[in-house]
Amino acid sequence: MQENYREIPSPLQVLGDVLDDYIATTPSFGRMAMRGVAFVILTGLLVGPYALAGLANQRLKRKIGAAWYGLTKMICGLKVQVIGAPLSDPGVMFAANHVSYLDIIVLGDCTDARFVAKSEVADWPVFGWLAKLANTVFVTRDRRHARQDSAQLAKLMNTGARLIFFPEGTSSNGCSVLPFKTSLFAAVDPATASSPLHVQPVSIAYTVYADGRPLKGYLSDLYAWYGEMTLFGHLMTVFGLRGASVEVTFMPPLTVAAYPDRKALALSVERHVRDGLNASLRR
Repeated sequence: MQENYREIPSPLQVLGDVLDDYIATTPSFGRMAMRGVAFVILTGLLVGPYALAGLANQRLKRKIGAAWYGLTKMICGLKVQVIGAPLSDPGVMFAANHVSYLDIIVLGDCTDARFVAKSEVADWPVFGWLAKLANTVFVTRDRRHARQDSAQLAKLMNTGARLIFFPEGTSSNGCSVLPFKTSLFAAVDPATASSPLHVQPVSIAYTVYADGRPLKGYLSDLYAWYGEMTLFGHLMTVFGLRGASVEVTFMPPLTVAAYPDRKALALSVERHVRDGLNASLRR
């Protein structure tokens, strides 16, 4: 009877694999510097025309914004694959899982919609000012002001606004979807909507590192930004890395009127987003 033996790697092989892994995932200072400079130059060149266009020509402003998103995506080394398509109708809310501040760049490059962000973002250095310039809608996410936040969003939705928000309320490591908070879904509550509204579930998955390895385990932290991670330090790390593939899935939009209340709607959207994320990670 022939026995099967599993080859055990030698200590030198193990050490070599560890060193290869360390080298592959250690940010390059040269790459970090070049990309950091490119980001500063790009933003400096476009921010003035973007602000001026916002005063008189919204179409030009959108084109400049699209250029910034697309070029910043390249600077960060992100290769984005889009599955499905964003709904182009007025009065639509895109609900996505939240992995990183990079989601803003990825979704901004895919859609023409305004972001909904927590009010603290407005106070971030540089990025808070850019968010204000991009007409981001700020909400408190405080239960005491939930009705006021919902009324603000409902007013925008009922006038045809297209909004992007992250119902998890925070970012995660990108390997799963956190339970959705239902408060902001009050903005598209079937009981109060005064016009046909839609919610389109969107999943964002950071799938593969530039060397072909899946972004799982500790590798997911290369691009996921959550917990106590600092924004500037993480961004510099991203600039120094080789790059990654991102998969964005736009699932069929859900008609708000088809649901009895916002909680049922939120649960359905959450299920679709989770299914989309899991499908991307399996691929």
